[in-house]
Amino acid sequence: MSRSQRPRIRVAIVGGGISGIAQAIRLKEQLGSKVEITIFEKAAEPGGIWRDSRWPGAGVDVPIHLYSLYSDLKADWSTVYASQPEVLEYWKGLISKYELEGLFRFNTEWIGSSWSEEAQSHTLTLKRHPSGETYEFIADVLISANGPLSTPLIPKLPGLSSFKGVYFHNLRWRSDVDLTNKRVAVVGNGSSGIQLVPGVAAIPGVQLTHFIRSGGYFIPKQNTEYSPLVKFAFRWLPGVQHVYRFTLFLESNQRSRARNNPAPSPTVQEKALLKYLAAEAPPQYLDLLRPTYPLGCKRVAFDLDWLKSLHRDNVHLVKDKLMSANEEGLVTEDGTTHPFDVIIFATGADVAQHGLGLNIGLKGEGGVELREYWKSLGGPQAYLGVAVPSFPNHFTVLGPNAATTSWGFTIGLKSLFIARLVKGLVDNNLSSIQPKQEPFERANAEIRAKLAPSNMNSSQCSNWSRVGGKGLLTVPNWTTGFGVIQQTRRIQWDDWKAVERVHDGSRKGSALVSVDVGRRVRRRQLKRVIKLSLPFLITLVLRLTPAGESFTDKILGKVRDLVGRELSAGF
Repeated sequence: MSRSQRPRIRVAIVGGGISGIAQAIRLKEQLGSKVEITIFEKAAEPGGIWRDSRWPGAGVDVPIHLYSLYSDLKADWSTVYASQPEVLEYWKGLISKYELEGLFRFNTEWIGSSWSEEAQSHTLTLKRHPSGETYEFIADVLISANGPLSTPLIPKLPGLSSFKGVYFHNLRWRSDVDLTNKRVAVVGNGSSGIQLVPGVAAIPGVQLTHFIRSGGYFIPKQNTEYSPLVKFAFRWLPGVQHVYRFTLFLESNQRSRARNNPAPSPTVQEKALLKYLAAEAPPQYLDLLRPTYPLGCKRVAFDLDWLKSLHRDNVHLVKDKLMSANEEGLVTEDGTTHPFDVIIFATGADVAQHGLGLNIGLKGEGGVELREYWKSLGGPQAYLGVAVPSFPNHFTVLGPNAATTSWGFTIGLKSLFIARLVKGLVDNNLSSIQPKQEPFERANAEIRAKLAPSNMNSSQCSNWSRVGGKGLLTVPNWTTGFGVIQQTRRIQWDDWKAVERVHDGSRKGSALVSVDVGRRVRRRQLKRVIKLSLPFLITLVLRLTPAGESFTDKILGKVRDLVGRELSAGF
């Protein structure tokens, strides 16, 4: 079958948030009309976490110019840390710009999938909402874009179901719940917990109690507005916005590396943040808020008026352990019942286990489920954060140990790498690829070794980067953004096991054959070099040989013979 006759490769993307949108953009960029993309989204509209995170004050904790896609910079962001409505508008704008609207299948939930070795394809099982009808969809490539925050965690408090008020997770914000004049509990003081408290506390009549599990380090969040002059420079002066984004990258690049060198405690950075805490926090809460672990053990949260909000008369901070719930509210370890009308759980997501791509119900070779395979390893692992042996043609945008610099930056990097892998399938006429076992094990052994002494692995705290809070560290990469760029700059085809379907003349008509793609790519590159250099070689020979038609003809004949032998050898 000629390249022009070959059917388009069918790619299924599960998740219509920013990972899925970015992945579709990169696939269209790399493959054009050669790819057929379908994006499955369980909600009624795209946007993922930025669709659902509608609490007062919701926004990015990464400078928005760095969080944006490198290919689609926006000149007129309002502030350094953009708000939720602006971020959602940006990503929806990309859907329109790249004409992705027709690729979405909304109200469609991914249930599971199975890989067929014979057909070299994934069969997805999907459920339509609200009907509950299930159906199957066949794809050559399956891409997990469900996002790290796709599985919110609510503590398993006995009696919670008996609570007569309203409770919900902040990642599934209930805009229909009026908090005016309500007694509100907020559980959790991570990044989103401290982000939503100031806005909720300012709602008329609210009495807010903030339950925290531990103290922490808090960085002041200076959300500067971009002036008209700066926006003008970004829009009209060539290169200014790209240089500005690069400076943001340089600032965050070194911070993204896991600190894995012994350092005196407290460090200079720890002293500075403790000083900020003492200056901003109410004196009566200072002991509750001081961290008992080294900087980096938990993700450092950005403080935009949270510490100031603790000075309000309608805000109370409680560090007593929550034991259960009842009809009235929450019960702490001392037996006290705290009555509430609304409970908001800002308790994070299961990132380390189930926020690193689809795995429950995803079956690869031999019917092995990815969740079970990961359990056998002690937690999620992948080759370069995107693929796993024995799970052909399955890639994850934000996979195990992929994160570096920021979620947005990582999405831009990994979605491009995955798109180039899919392009490699098409360009090399392959039916499937998967990482080989040895490179997979080697890469993950390096990750484990580099992260082992990191503060994120400290026994002095639990965090969402580790399975179960204190298990395998599965979220961050050990290196910087520069390091990950280098890792993914070129596809190391020798690290990939590839299969192609060839016609064998039998009744079945075709057979699956292993392919050395690395060798194939090198041959193609050498052929291209020969083709490009041949005119220069012939010209050089003509210039250096003595005059005489017979001698020149003899030289040209030898050149033709040489090239003919090379081409017949399989180029």
